[in-house]
Amino acid sequence: MVILWLGSMLIMITKEFNITGHDANTLPQECIGKNESGWEISGEIHEDYYYWVNDFEAIHPKYGKVWGNFEDKVFADTEEGYNHFIENHPPESWDYWDI
Repeated sequence: MVILWLGSMLIMITKEFNITGHDANTLPQECIGKNESGWEISGEIHEDYYYWVNDFEAIHPKYGKVWGNFEDKVFADTEEGYNHFIENHPPESWDYWDI
């Protein structure tokens, strides 16, 4: 986790995943749209026998914004927002070679 500061103001947090090779760590397509959790998630749905989302942006009225790619880096306005997002919309781990 990286926390960026500007003076005494917290800017955002960064979670690094650095998934390499044929391993996948992605959001399921069912997350796209408005969710009961309060998160509204947008992103491009990829399809090749299996459906998944790499790059995404999620907005919540209370927790702010979470965005990025679970195979590289995910950013969030706050740690609380990131944790709430993950509790409700965890990424799926799978293998690209399975498609």
